[in-house]
Amino acid sequence: MLFADSARAFKSRRAMRTTVPVVQGAAKALRFFDRIAPWYDRINVRIYQRQWLKRVRAEIHGLRILDVGVGTGFTTGHLTASVGIDLSREMLKRARYQGHLIRADVMHPPFRPGVFDTIIFAGSFYYLPSPEAGATITANLLRPGGRVIILSPATRLLALFVRVYRPEEYRQFMEGAGLRPVRYERLNWAACLVIAERPTS
Repeated sequence: MLFADSARAFKSRRAMRTTVPVVQGAAKALRFFDRIAPWYDRINVRIYQRQWLKRVRAEIHGLRILDVGVGTGFTTGHLTASVGIDLSREMLKRARYQGHLIRADVMHPPFRPGVFDTIIFAGSFYYLPSPEAGATITANLLRPGGRVIILSPATRLLALFVRVYRPEEYRQFMEGAGLRPVRYERLNWAACLVIAERPTS
């Protein structure tokens, strides 16, 4: 679905952030993921549906991949040239990853600008303290023509636990960062896929 059509398809016009999420902010998220790290993979295979994983992987292009909030490497662990970052030491200890793992915060990235072909937020974008700043940092890390892939919740039923953004909000985040929104796709009632690209000129 193109971003231009998403507002018509998305019937609810009310903000999805009227409820303060239980897991909000970097410190809470870090404590949460450190705590569940021993059981994370068993939880993830129940939540992270196989078709979502296939859709995210199908959108990856290029060799230089950054997985933000890599966790245990569920999404990109098979890619030898990928880089996974996470703040949770407990998650990184348990990661099965063929690429490079770094304990780092994407809001303060230890990378030079324009180095990545694809940046992935598979269940992590909504934990950023500022989505606008996060999108800007992401745009700076992408090479011209590079893309960002975001897998996030798409239903207000989950707003009690995490931030849930509307299609038009994602569009604003991306355009405000100088990225070109490509697609907003509802994967099912619970999840969405957001794709944007850094213009080549």
